[in-house]
Amino acid sequence: MKKSCILTGAALHKESAVGPKFSRQADMVSAGLPVPHFFCISQDAFLRVRELVGDQLQSALDDLDHENPDSLASGAEKIRQLFLDAALPPEVEADVLAAFDATFGPDATVSVRSSMVGASGSGSEDSADDAMAGISDSFLYVSRHQVMDRVRRCWASAFGMQALVYRRMRGETPMDAAVSVGVQQLIPGRRSFVVFTCNPQSGTRDTVVAAGLGIGEGVVKEKVPVDHYFLDRGTGEVTATTVDKTERMAEDPGGEGLDPVLVPVEAESAGRPALSEEEVRSIAALGDRAEALFGSPQDVEGTITADGTVYLLQSRPIVFDRKRQRLWSNANITESFPGVTTALTYSFAQQFYLEDFRGLYHLLGVPAKEIEQHESDLRNMIGLLNGRVYYALDSWYRLHRMSPLFPAWRPSWQRMMGMSPSVHDAQPDIFGRGPRDLLACAPAILRLASLRVRHARLADRFGQWWATTIRRHRAAAVGADTFELVRLMRSLWAQVRAGWGLTLMNDFFLQTTTDVSSALFARWLPDADTGLHSDLLCGDEENTSVAILMSTLDLAEQARGNPAFLKDLADESPGEVWSRLEQGAYGGEFLGQVREHLQAYGDRGLQELKLEVPGPRQQPSQLLAIIGKYAAAGVTSGELREREREIRRQAEIRLDRLLAGKPVRRRLLRGLLESQRRYVAFRENSRYARSELYSFAKDVFGRLSEELVARGDLDAVDDIFHLQQDEILGFFDGTGVTADLKGLARVRRAEYERHTAELPMNFATHGAVRDSLPVLTTPGSGELTLRGLGSSGGVVRGTARVVLDPHQPVDLDADSILIARETDPGWIFLMLAVKGIVVERGTMLSHTAITGRKFGIPTVVAVPHATSRISDGASIEINGATGTVRLLEEGDA
Repeated sequence: MKKSCILTGAALHKESAVGPKFSRQADMVSAGLPVPHFFCISQDAFLRVRELVGDQLQSALDDLDHENPDSLASGAEKIRQLFLDAALPPEVEADVLAAFDATFGPDATVSVRSSMVGASGSGSEDSADDAMAGISDSFLYVSRHQVMDRVRRCWASAFGMQALVYRRMRGETPMDAAVSVGVQQLIPGRRSFVVFTCNPQSGTRDTVVAAGLGIGEGVVKEKVPVDHYFLDRGTGEVTATTVDKTERMAEDPGGEGLDPVLVPVEAESAGRPALSEEEVRSIAALGDRAEALFGSPQDVEGTITADGTVYLLQSRPIVFDRKRQRLWSNANITESFPGVTTALTYSFAQQFYLEDFRGLYHLLGVPAKEIEQHESDLRNMIGLLNGRVYYALDSWYRLHRMSPLFPAWRPSWQRMMGMSPSVHDAQPDIFGRGPRDLLACAPAILRLASLRVRHARLADRFGQWWATTIRRHRAAAVGADTFELVRLMRSLWAQVRAGWGLTLMNDFFLQTTTDVSSALFARWLPDADTGLHSDLLCGDEENTSVAILMSTLDLAEQARGNPAFLKDLADESPGEVWSRLEQGAYGGEFLGQVREHLQAYGDRGLQELKLEVPGPRQQPSQLLAIIGKYAAAGVTSGELREREREIRRQAEIRLDRLLAGKPVRRRLLRGLLESQRRYVAFRENSRYARSELYSFAKDVFGRLSEELVARGDLDAVDDIFHLQQDEILGFFDGTGVTADLKGLARVRRAEYERHTAELPMNFATHGAVRDSLPVLTTPGSGELTLRGLGSSGGVVRGTARVVLDPHQPVDLDADSILIARETDPGWIFLMLAVKGIVVERGTMLSHTAITGRKFGIPTVVAVPHATSRISDGASIEINGATGTVRLLEEGDA
C-alpha cells in the first residue's frame, strides 16, 4: 500500500519534501504568526504523474528551440496539456479530496499554490540564494470540484515558458526540479501588502511596505496601483508615497476563471491611503518577527480582511548580493572632516586608517596572513563622496569579523560609531552558541584580558615613544631639502604602522567599560539624576586636552594684565597683532609664554585634521584670537579646576547616599569609573598625538608646495591640496606616475569647487557607487523629470521603446530602454535585450525589480503614466538608484 501524498503537521517543516515556501509557512505557524491553515501535496505525487507522461514529455522538451520564444510558448502549452490529460493514480485524488474536507470542509474556497523543489535543495523556489519570483503558478478562489485541475496546472508550471528559460539560464535542465503543491484556506483580503524588512534596492535596514486594494495578487503581480511606505529604523519616522486607487483585484464574477480580475474601486476609497501609519508599524513588526525567525531580511506577503485582521501568506529571503553593497555613514567622522574635503586630506586619512587598524588587528591576535587577505578593506575604510568623507561600513564589518569576539562587542561599537540602525549590516552574528564557539573564542578572550591588565603601562610607553618620535622627525625636518622631507614623511608613517594600534584598543576598552557602567547605573541607581554618571568622571586623570585649555586660560589671564595687547587685538587683525608681538611690543615675557604654548600645543586648532586648514603652529595668530576671547570671558584656570573638583565632590556625595549600605556595589562602580577616567585621558592624549601627525604633514606639504610653485609645477601653493599624498611624494622620489601636477591640480580644484550637493548622513549603495548615490537630479531647462522607485542601480541614456504588448514585434537594440506598464516573467527575452527598464507599476521586489538587479540592468518601477508621458523613440536618461527618468532634448543623448 502506497503512503499518502498528503503532508500535514510536523511533515510540513521538512524543506526537502515541500520546498522552502511551505516549510517557512509551517515555521511561521509554530512561531505564532498569523498564517492561514494549509496542507501540502508532496512532490512524490508530481513525480509519479511525470513518470506517467515521461516519453511524451521528453519528446516535447527535445523539440524546444530555446532561442525562439514562439517555440518555447507552444512547447510549454503542449506539456501543460500532457499533465491536464494524464490519468491520475486514483489514490492521489482520493487523498487530496479527503484532506480538503478534513481541513476546510467541502464548501470551502481555497488557494492552490505550487512550489519548485530543486534537487538536493538547489534551485528551490524562495530559497535563500534565488527567489525564483513568478516562476510557478498559483490559483485563487478554488472550490472542491476545481482543486485537482488546479493541482495539475501547478505541476505543469514546472515546464512553463518562464521556468524553462530560467532553468536554462541557471545551467539546469527542466527535469532538475519537482513540484510540491500547497492547498490553503483562502483569506478574502480587502487590502494587501508586501513588507520588506530591509530596503531591497540598497540593502539598508529600513522597512519598506507596498500596499494596494484587493487581494495580494494585485500587489505582487503589479496589476493595481500601489502605495509605498518607508519606516526609518533610525528615527522611527514613517513616510509615504501614495497614489489614486483606480482598480483592485478580486474574484472573477463568472466563478470559473483561472485568474482573479481587476474591478473598479469605489470613488470614496480611490483617494485614501491603503494603510494607516499604525498599520504600517504593526505590519513592520510582523516582518521583523519573520526576520528574527529565519535569521535574514525577509520579503513577507500578507492581506487584511474587512474587519482589520492581518494574515501573512508567504515569507522568503530578500535575494540581495551583499558583495555589491556598500554601507556609508559620516555620523561620527564628519566632526573630524567637516564639509568638503580635499584630495590630500582624504588620501592622508586613508593611510592613517590603514595603519591604525592594521595595528589593532595585530593586537587582537588576528594572524598576519588573514590581515593581509583583508588589505583591500583596510585601504577602503573611508570613501570620498561628493567631496565629503564617509565611513565605508561594509569594510569595517568585514574587518571586525576577523575577531571571533566581534558579535559580543558589535552593539557597543555601533553605538560608538553613532551610526543609524538603517546601515547596520544584516549578516547575523553567532557568538557563544556552543562549546566549540567558546573554545574558538578562548585565545581572543585571554589576549584581551592580558592587554587590559597591561594597558596602563602600554599607554605610558606609547606616550613616551610618540613624544620622542615626533620630536626627532620635527628636528630632522628643519633645513631638510625636498628629498629628505619626503623620506621623513614616509619614515613617520612606518612609525605609525608599528605602534598606533594601541589607541584603538583603548577606545575598545573605553566603550565597553562605559557600556557596563551605564548598565549598572540604570540597574542599581534608577532614581539617580541624569548627570550623576558624567559628574563622577570629572577631576583626576589630567590629559592633554585639559592641559591645552588650562595653558590657554593662563595666557588669557596674562593678557588681561596687558591692556595694550587687548586694545590692539580689538582694533586690528590677529595677524597684525602677531607681528607686533614678535617685535616685542607687549613684552618679552608674554611672547615667551605664547611661544612655549605653541611649541607644546600648537597642533590643536579648528579642523585640525584637514591639511588644507592651517593650525596655530602654521598660523600663530589663530592663538591670539582665542586668547582674546578667553580674556573677555574672564574665566581662570584655577576657577575652572576648582569648579570641576566641586562637581566631582558633590557627585561622590550623591553616589554614597544612593548606595548607602551597599559597599560592594559602590566599590565596583568606583573601579569602573576610575578605569573610564583613565581611558578617557589616554584617548585625549592619543587624539592630540594624531593632531601632531597631521600638523607635521601640513609643514612638510607646505614646504613641498613652495618648491613646486618655484619650479613652475604648480600655479599656487594651495594647489597641493588637490593632489593625493602619493602623487606628491612620488613626484620627488621617482615613484609617481605623472609629472603634470599642475594639470592634475587644476582638474581636481574645479571638481572640488563643484561639490555642493549634500548627501544623507547614512545610506547604502549597490554596485557602482557613483551610479547609486542618493541624490535626486534637479530638472534643468528643457528637461522633464519623472519619478518612481529606484530598484536596480545604474545611470544609462538611450532610446525609449514603449511596449504595450510583448507579443507584437518590437525593434530593440543595444541602445534601447524598455518602457512598459508592467512586466511578468514572460517578458524576460525583452528585458535581457535592453540597457534599462522603466515600468508604471511594481514594487522594489517585483519581478521587474528582481530581474533588473539580478542581471545588472538599471531599473525604475512605479513611474506614473510612463507609457503615455514617454514617447516611443524619445531620448531619455534613467537613474536606477534615485528612481528618476529624464526626458532629454534632441541631441542631448
